[in-house]
Amino acid sequence: MIYRRVAIAEDITEQKLSEQDLNETARLASIGELAAGVAHEINNPLTSVLGYSEMVLSKDLPEEVSSEIHTIYEEAQRAARIVQDLLFFARKRNTEKRYLDLNSVMIRSLEMKSYDFKVSNIEVISQFSLEIRKTMIDEHQMVQVFLNILTNTEQAIHEANGKGRIWVSKVSSVDDFKITIKDDGPGIPFDVLNRIFEPFFTTKEVGQGTGLVLSISHGIVKQHGGEIWAESVEGQGTTFHIVLPVVAPEEIEDFPMPFSESTATTTKHILVVDDEPQIRNLLGKYLESERYTVDLAEDGREAGRKLANIDYDCILLDLKMPGMSGPELYKLIQGISQPLASKIVFVTGDTVSSGTRDFLSATGNPVVVKPFCMAELLRTMRQLWN
Repeated sequence: MIYRRVAIAEDITEQKLSEQDLNETARLASIGELAAGVAHEINNPLTSVLGYSEMVLSKDLPEEVSSEIHTIYEEAQRAARIVQDLLFFARKRNTEKRYLDLNSVMIRSLEMKSYDFKVSNIEVISQFSLEIRKTMIDEHQMVQVFLNILTNTEQAIHEANGKGRIWVSKVSSVDDFKITIKDDGPGIPFDVLNRIFEPFFTTKEVGQGTGLVLSISHGIVKQHGGEIWAESVEGQGTTFHIVLPVVAPEEIEDFPMPFSESTATTTKHILVVDDEPQIRNLLGKYLESERYTVDLAEDGREAGRKLANIDYDCILLDLKMPGMSGPELYKLIQGISQPLASKIVFVTGDTVSSGTRDFLSATGNPVVVKPFCMAELLRTMRQLWN
Protein backbone atom coordinates (compact mmCIF):
# COMPACT_ATOMS: atom_id res chain seq x y z
CA MET A 1 0.00 0.00 0.00
CA ILE A 2 2.87 2.36 0.83
CA TYR A 3 4.50 1.73 -2.54
CA ARG A 4 1.21 2.38 -4.31
CA ARG A 5 0.79 5.73 -2.54
CA VAL A 6 4.34 6.70 -3.44
CA ALA A 7 3.72 5.79 -7.08
CA ILE A 8 0.48 7.80 -7.15
CA ALA A 9 2.25 10.79 -5.56
CA GLU A 10 5.01 10.56 -8.18
CA ASP A 11 2.42 10.41 -10.97
CA ILE A 12 0.66 13.50 -9.62
CA THR A 13 3.98 15.36 -9.32
CA GLU A 14 4.94 14.48 -12.89
CA GLN A 15 1.51 15.59 -14.10
CA LYS A 16 1.85 18.95 -12.32
CA LEU A 17 5.34 19.46 -13.75
CA SER A 18 4.03 18.62 -17.22
CA GLU A 19 1.19 21.14 -16.81
CA GLN A 20 3.68 23.77 -15.65
CA ASP A 21 5.85 23.11 -18.72
CA LEU A 22 2.82 23.44 -21.00
CA ASN A 23 1.74 26.69 -19.33
CA GLU A 24 5.27 28.08 -19.58
CA THR A 25 5.46 27.09 -23.26
CA ALA A 26 2.12 28.78 -23.97
CA ARG A 27 3.18 31.92 -22.09
CA LEU A 28 6.46 32.18 -23.97
CA ALA A 29 4.70 31.54 -27.28
CA SER A 30 2.27 34.42 -26.67
CA ILE A 31 5.12 36.74 -25.65
CA GLY A 32 7.01 35.63 -28.75
CA GLU A 33 4.09 36.43 -31.05
CA LEU A 34 3.76 39.90 -29.50
CA ALA A 35 7.50 40.50 -29.83
CA ALA A 36 7.45 39.36 -33.45
CA GLY A 37 4.61 41.72 -34.32
CA VAL A 38 6.30 44.71 -32.69
CA ALA A 39 9.64 43.88 -34.32
CA HIS A 40 8.06 43.60 -37.77
CA GLU A 41 6.46 47.05 -37.50
CA ILE A 42 9.75 48.63 -36.38
CA ASN A 43 11.84 47.02 -39.14
CA ASN A 44 10.38 49.09 -41.98
CA PRO A 45 11.22 52.57 -40.59
CA LEU A 46 14.59 51.25 -39.35
CA THR A 47 15.45 50.14 -42.87
CA SER A 48 14.77 53.67 -44.13
CA VAL A 49 16.81 55.34 -41.37
CA LEU A 50 19.79 53.04 -41.88
CA GLY A 51 19.62 53.21 -45.67
CA TYR A 52 19.37 56.98 -45.99
CA SER A 53 22.05 57.49 -43.32
CA GLU A 54 24.35 55.16 -45.21
CA MET A 55 23.76 57.08 -48.45
CA VAL A 56 24.38 60.47 -46.81
CA LEU A 57 27.57 59.26 -45.12
CA SER A 58 28.97 58.27 -48.52
CA LYS A 59 28.94 61.95 -49.56
CA ASP A 60 31.52 64.66 -48.87
CA LEU A 61 30.17 66.39 -45.76
CA PRO A 62 31.52 68.82 -43.16
CA GLU A 63 33.08 66.89 -40.28
CA GLU A 64 30.48 68.07 -37.72
CA VAL A 65 27.54 67.06 -39.95
CA SER A 66 29.17 63.72 -40.78
CA SER A 67 29.68 63.02 -37.07
CA GLU A 68 26.03 63.74 -36.29
CA ILE A 69 24.78 61.55 -39.16
CA HIS A 70 27.11 58.79 -37.99
CA THR A 71 25.53 59.02 -34.52
CA ILE A 72 22.09 58.59 -36.11
CA TYR A 73 23.39 55.56 -38.04
CA GLU A 74 24.95 53.96 -34.94
CA GLU A 75 21.80 54.49 -32.85
CA ALA A 76 19.68 52.98 -35.63
CA GLN A 77 22.03 49.99 -35.67
CA ARG A 78 21.58 49.66 -31.90
CA ALA A 79 17.81 49.67 -32.35
CA ALA A 80 18.21 47.06 -35.10
CA ARG A 81 20.16 44.81 -32.71
CA ILE A 82 17.37 45.11 -30.13
CA VAL A 83 14.86 44.13 -32.82
CA GLN A 84 17.01 41.16 -33.77
CA ASP A 85 17.04 40.08 -30.11
CA LEU A 86 13.25 40.25 -30.11
CA LEU A 87 13.05 38.21 -33.29
CA PHE A 88 15.58 35.69 -32.02
CA PHE A 89 13.54 35.21 -28.86
CA ALA A 90 10.28 34.97 -30.80
CA ARG A 91 11.26 32.14 -33.09
CA LYS A 92 12.77 28.68 -32.89
CA ARG A 93 15.81 29.35 -35.03
CA ASN A 94 17.40 26.47 -36.87
CA THR A 95 21.00 26.01 -35.77
CA GLU A 96 23.82 25.80 -38.30
CA LYS A 97 26.15 23.43 -36.50
CA ARG A 98 29.70 22.57 -37.46
CA TYR A 99 32.34 20.31 -35.95
CA LEU A 100 34.45 22.80 -33.98
CA ASP A 101 36.94 23.11 -31.15
CA LEU A 102 35.15 24.85 -28.27
CA ASN A 103 38.43 26.33 -27.03
CA SER A 104 38.79 28.43 -30.19
CA VAL A 105 35.21 29.71 -29.88
CA MET A 106 35.79 30.79 -26.27
CA ILE A 107 39.14 32.42 -27.09
CA ARG A 108 37.51 34.32 -29.95
CA SER A 109 34.80 35.61 -27.58
CA LEU A 110 37.41 36.79 -25.06
CA GLU A 111 39.39 38.54 -27.79
CA MET A 112 36.27 40.39 -28.90
CA LYS A 113 35.83 41.70 -25.34
CA SER A 114 39.50 42.42 -24.63
CA TYR A 115 39.27 46.18 -25.28
CA ASP A 116 36.15 46.55 -23.12
CA PHE A 117 37.82 44.67 -20.28
CA LYS A 118 40.87 46.93 -20.51
CA VAL A 119 38.74 50.10 -20.39
CA SER A 120 36.73 48.73 -17.43
CA ASN A 121 39.89 47.72 -15.48
CA ILE A 122 38.97 44.05 -15.51
CA GLU A 123 41.59 41.28 -15.44
CA VAL A 124 40.63 38.05 -17.17
CA ILE A 125 42.18 34.75 -16.09
CA SER A 126 41.46 31.86 -18.44
CA GLN A 127 42.22 28.17 -18.05
CA PHE A 128 41.21 25.67 -20.74
CA SER A 129 41.93 21.96 -20.82
CA LEU A 130 44.86 21.29 -23.16
CA GLU A 131 43.08 18.38 -24.82
CA ILE A 132 41.57 19.58 -28.11
CA ARG A 133 38.15 18.02 -28.43
CA LYS A 134 35.53 19.02 -30.95
CA THR A 135 31.75 18.96 -30.92
CA MET A 136 28.85 20.01 -33.13
CA ILE A 137 27.93 23.63 -32.34
CA ASP A 138 26.61 26.73 -34.05
CA GLU A 139 29.67 28.97 -33.73
CA HIS A 140 27.81 32.29 -34.03
CA GLN A 141 25.23 31.28 -31.45
CA MET A 142 27.80 30.04 -28.94
CA VAL A 143 29.89 33.21 -29.36
CA GLN A 144 26.69 35.13 -28.62
CA VAL A 145 26.17 33.11 -25.41
CA PHE A 146 29.70 33.82 -24.15
CA LEU A 147 29.57 37.51 -25.15
CA ASN A 148 26.20 37.96 -23.45
CA ILE A 149 27.47 36.55 -20.15
CA LEU A 150 30.84 38.33 -20.34
CA THR A 151 29.18 41.67 -21.13
CA ASN A 152 26.70 41.33 -18.26
CA THR A 153 29.55 40.42 -15.92
CA GLU A 154 31.73 43.30 -17.09
CA GLN A 155 28.94 45.84 -16.62
CA ALA A 156 28.10 44.59 -13.12
CA ILE A 157 31.75 44.72 -11.98
CA HIS A 158 32.43 48.13 -13.51
CA GLU A 159 29.29 49.76 -12.10
CA ALA A 160 29.83 48.33 -8.60
CA ASN A 161 33.61 48.46 -8.08
CA GLY A 162 35.24 50.13 -11.06
CA LYS A 163 37.58 47.15 -11.41
CA GLY A 164 37.67 43.40 -10.85
CA ARG A 165 38.51 39.93 -12.10
CA ILE A 166 36.83 37.31 -14.27
CA TRP A 167 37.89 33.66 -14.31
CA VAL A 168 36.97 31.59 -17.38
CA SER A 169 37.59 27.85 -17.46
CA LYS A 170 36.66 24.78 -19.46
CA VAL A 171 37.16 21.10 -18.65
CA SER A 172 36.31 18.16 -20.89
CA SER A 173 35.09 14.67 -20.16
CA VAL A 174 34.05 11.80 -22.40
CA ASP A 175 30.44 13.00 -22.49
CA ASP A 176 30.46 16.76 -22.01
CA PHE A 177 32.22 20.10 -21.65
CA LYS A 178 31.90 22.08 -18.42
CA ILE A 179 32.43 25.84 -18.75
CA THR A 180 32.48 28.31 -15.85
CA ILE A 181 32.57 32.11 -15.95
CA LYS A 182 33.23 33.45 -12.44
CA ASP A 183 33.64 37.02 -11.20
CA ASP A 184 34.41 38.92 -7.99
CA GLY A 185 31.65 41.45 -8.61
CA PRO A 186 28.74 42.54 -6.42
CA GLY A 187 26.80 39.30 -6.73
CA ILE A 188 23.09 38.84 -7.45
CA PRO A 189 20.35 38.94 -4.79
CA PHE A 190 18.65 35.58 -4.25
CA ASP A 191 15.20 36.79 -5.35
CA VAL A 192 16.71 38.19 -8.57
CA LEU A 193 18.91 35.13 -9.23
CA ASN A 194 15.84 32.94 -9.68
CA ARG A 195 14.58 35.17 -12.49
CA ILE A 196 17.65 36.15 -14.53
CA PHE A 197 16.81 33.75 -17.39
CA GLU A 198 13.22 34.95 -17.67
CA PRO A 199 12.47 36.85 -20.91
CA PHE A 200 12.17 40.64 -20.47
CA PHE A 201 13.28 40.51 -16.82
CA THR A 202 15.86 43.19 -16.02
CA THR A 203 17.03 45.19 -13.01
CA LYS A 204 18.51 47.90 -15.24
CA GLU A 205 16.99 51.32 -15.77
CA VAL A 206 14.59 51.89 -18.65
CA GLY A 207 16.50 52.09 -21.91
CA GLN A 208 19.55 50.28 -20.52
CA GLY A 209 18.52 46.72 -21.45
CA THR A 210 15.77 44.58 -22.95
CA GLY A 211 15.92 41.73 -20.44
CA LEU A 212 16.45 39.29 -23.31
CA VAL A 213 20.21 38.73 -23.24
CA LEU A 214 20.33 35.90 -20.70
CA SER A 215 17.01 34.47 -21.88
CA ILE A 216 18.43 34.16 -25.40
CA SER A 217 21.61 32.55 -24.02
CA HIS A 218 19.48 30.06 -22.09
CA GLY A 219 17.55 29.20 -25.26
CA ILE A 220 20.70 28.70 -27.33
CA VAL A 221 22.29 26.38 -24.77
CA LYS A 222 19.05 24.38 -24.56
CA GLN A 223 18.98 24.10 -28.38
CA HIS A 224 22.44 22.54 -28.15
CA GLY A 225 21.19 19.97 -25.64
CA GLY A 226 23.02 21.64 -22.77
CA GLU A 227 22.32 23.26 -19.40
CA ILE A 228 23.03 26.73 -18.03
CA TRP A 229 22.60 28.09 -14.51
CA ALA A 230 24.11 30.62 -12.12
CA GLU A 231 25.24 30.66 -8.50
CA SER A 232 25.84 33.86 -6.57
CA VAL A 233 26.59 35.28 -3.15
CA GLU A 234 25.96 38.99 -2.60
CA GLY A 235 29.21 40.85 -2.10
CA GLN A 236 31.33 37.92 -3.29
CA GLY A 237 30.51 37.43 -6.96
CA THR A 238 28.64 35.25 -9.42
CA THR A 239 29.47 32.05 -11.29
CA PHE A 240 27.76 30.99 -14.51
CA HIS A 241 27.89 27.29 -15.37
CA ILE A 242 27.40 25.91 -18.88
CA VAL A 243 27.40 22.19 -19.69
CA LEU A 244 27.41 21.14 -23.35
CA PRO A 245 27.30 17.56 -24.64
CA VAL A 246 30.03 16.08 -26.81
CA VAL A 247 28.35 15.44 -30.17
CA ALA A 248 30.13 13.76 -33.08
CA PRO A 249 29.20 14.79 -36.63
CA GLU A 250 27.20 12.39 -38.77
CA GLU A 251 28.70 14.04 -41.79
CA ILE A 252 31.11 16.94 -42.22
CA GLU A 253 30.17 19.05 -45.23
CA ASP A 254 32.37 21.21 -47.39
CA PHE A 255 31.34 24.85 -47.24
CA PRO A 256 31.26 27.05 -50.36
CA MET A 257 33.84 29.75 -50.91
CA PRO A 258 32.63 33.28 -50.17
CA PHE A 259 31.23 35.27 -53.08
CA SER A 260 33.60 37.66 -54.78
CA GLU A 261 32.10 41.06 -55.60
CA SER A 262 34.58 41.56 -58.43
CA THR A 263 32.29 39.52 -60.69
CA ALA A 264 29.48 42.09 -60.36
CA THR A 265 28.11 43.96 -63.31
CA THR A 266 26.05 47.16 -63.30
CA THR A 267 24.08 46.78 -66.55
CA LYS A 268 21.07 45.13 -64.98
CA HIS A 269 17.39 46.13 -64.92
CA ILE A 270 15.81 45.88 -61.43
CA LEU A 271 12.16 45.99 -60.35
CA VAL A 272 11.50 47.08 -56.74
CA VAL A 273 8.07 46.10 -55.37
CA ASP A 274 7.26 47.50 -51.90
CA ASP A 275 4.18 49.23 -50.51
CA GLU A 276 6.29 51.39 -48.16
CA PRO A 277 7.14 54.54 -50.19
CA GLN A 278 10.19 55.38 -48.04
CA ILE A 279 11.79 51.98 -48.62
CA ARG A 280 10.74 51.88 -52.28
CA ASN A 281 12.28 55.29 -52.98
CA LEU A 282 15.38 54.51 -50.91
CA LEU A 283 16.10 51.34 -52.90
CA GLY A 284 15.45 53.16 -56.16
CA LYS A 285 17.90 55.97 -55.35
CA TYR A 286 20.58 53.65 -54.05
CA LEU A 287 20.46 51.18 -56.93
CA GLU A 288 20.49 54.02 -59.46
CA SER A 289 23.60 55.42 -57.74
CA GLU A 290 25.15 51.99 -58.38
CA ARG A 291 24.28 52.46 -62.08
CA TYR A 292 21.41 49.98 -62.23
CA THR A 293 18.26 50.72 -64.19
CA VAL A 294 15.40 50.70 -61.69
CA ASP A 295 11.60 50.60 -61.91
CA LEU A 296 9.35 50.97 -58.86
CA ALA A 297 5.98 49.38 -58.09
CA GLU A 298 3.86 50.01 -54.99
CA ASP A 299 1.94 46.73 -55.09
CA GLY A 300 1.61 43.40 -56.88
CA ARG A 301 -0.85 44.67 -59.48
CA GLU A 302 1.40 47.51 -60.66
CA ALA A 303 4.34 45.10 -60.71
CA GLY A 304 2.32 42.69 -62.87
CA ARG A 305 1.72 45.41 -65.45
CA LYS A 306 5.43 46.26 -65.62
CA LEU A 307 6.42 42.59 -65.84
CA ALA A 308 4.20 42.19 -68.92
CA ASN A 309 6.48 44.54 -70.87
CA ILE A 310 10.00 44.15 -69.44
CA ASP A 311 12.25 41.15 -68.78
CA TYR A 312 13.89 42.12 -65.49
CA ASP A 313 17.22 40.78 -64.26
CA CYS A 314 16.13 40.93 -60.61
CA ILE A 315 12.90 41.57 -58.72
CA LEU A 316 13.10 42.83 -55.13
CA LEU A 317 9.75 41.74 -53.75
CA ASP A 318 8.27 42.68 -50.38
CA LEU A 319 6.19 39.87 -48.87
CA LYS A 320 3.52 41.77 -46.96
CA MET A 321 1.57 44.20 -49.15
CA PRO A 322 -2.11 45.16 -49.36
CA GLY A 323 -4.06 43.90 -52.35
CA MET A 324 -1.86 41.37 -54.10
CA SER A 325 0.76 40.15 -51.62
CA GLY A 326 4.32 39.10 -52.41
CA PRO A 327 3.52 35.35 -52.27
CA GLU A 328 0.52 35.85 -54.56
CA LEU A 329 2.62 37.74 -57.11
CA TYR A 330 5.33 35.08 -56.88
CA LYS A 331 2.84 32.30 -57.66
CA LEU A 332 1.49 34.33 -60.58
CA ILE A 333 4.99 34.83 -62.00
CA GLN A 334 5.87 31.18 -61.38
CA GLY A 335 2.84 30.10 -63.41
CA ILE A 336 4.00 32.23 -66.34
CA SER A 337 7.78 31.74 -66.22
CA GLN A 338 9.84 29.72 -63.74
CA PRO A 339 13.13 31.37 -64.90
CA LEU A 340 11.63 34.78 -64.10
CA ALA A 341 10.42 33.55 -60.69
CA SER A 342 13.98 32.42 -59.90
CA LYS A 343 15.14 36.05 -60.26
CA ILE A 344 13.10 37.17 -57.25
CA VAL A 345 14.79 38.27 -54.03
CA PHE A 346 12.28 38.45 -51.20
CA VAL A 347 12.47 41.40 -48.79
CA THR A 348 10.73 41.04 -45.44
CA GLY A 349 10.73 42.12 -41.83
CA ASP A 350 8.89 38.96 -40.78
CA THR A 351 10.88 35.76 -40.45
CA VAL A 352 8.95 34.57 -37.42
CA SER A 353 5.47 33.52 -38.52
CA SER A 354 5.24 29.89 -39.57
CA GLY A 355 3.44 30.84 -42.80
CA THR A 356 6.31 33.09 -43.88
CA ARG A 357 8.97 30.54 -42.96
CA ASP A 358 7.16 27.73 -44.79
CA PHE A 359 6.70 29.88 -47.90
CA LEU A 360 10.35 31.01 -48.03
CA SER A 361 11.57 27.48 -47.44
CA ALA A 362 9.38 26.13 -50.25
CA THR A 363 10.55 28.67 -52.84
CA GLY A 364 14.27 28.42 -52.18
CA ASN A 365 14.70 32.04 -53.35
CA PRO A 366 17.17 34.33 -51.59
CA VAL A 367 15.86 36.56 -48.78
CA VAL A 368 17.00 39.92 -47.40
CA VAL A 369 15.71 40.62 -43.90
CA LYS A 370 14.83 44.16 -42.81
CA PRO A 371 16.61 46.14 -41.58
CA PHE A 372 19.54 45.47 -43.90
CA CYS A 373 22.65 47.29 -45.08
CA MET A 374 23.01 48.12 -48.76
CA ALA A 375 26.15 46.02 -49.19
CA GLU A 376 24.20 42.95 -48.05
CA LEU A 377 21.44 43.72 -50.57
CA LEU A 378 23.94 44.06 -53.42
CA ARG A 379 25.70 40.80 -52.55
CA THR A 380 22.40 38.93 -52.50
CA MET A 381 21.31 40.36 -55.86
CA ARG A 382 24.63 39.64 -57.53
CA GLN A 383 24.56 36.02 -56.42
CA LEU A 384 21.59 35.55 -58.75
CA TRP A 385 23.84 36.25 -61.72
CA ASN A 386 26.73 33.97 -60.79
